[in-house]
Amino acid sequence: MTMRIAAILACLLLSACDGGTPIKPAPQAGETHEVTFIWRIADQQTMEQTYRNAGRELGKHDRLYGFAGHLPDGRAVVYTLPPRRVDDSATCTLGHEILHLTHGDYHP
Repeated sequence: MTMRIAAILACLLLSACDGGTPIKPAPQAGETHEVTFIWRIADQQTMEQTYRNAGRELGKHDRLYGFAGHLPDGRAVVYTLPPRRVDDSATCTLGHEILHLTHGDYHP
């Protein structure tokens, strides 16, 4: 298995969301989405505390890889762990969370 395939599989397996769930509505060829957001790179403990402070629940055995939301002033923000490689789980999570900014809550 190539490193790229392994990285993609890792992203699907490690994402906080189910990698097999369809995106609804899915982005379509020809669409344009302008996205402006703040990217906050955090350690695990800080990210989980920020998530809880935002009023979100995290199960005892859940592992958070990133999340998207909005600051009190309305600006979009994405939190992830620090990426280390081009296709590692933090990089894949960043893309996943940007999709939340453009398509909202596109999965259960």
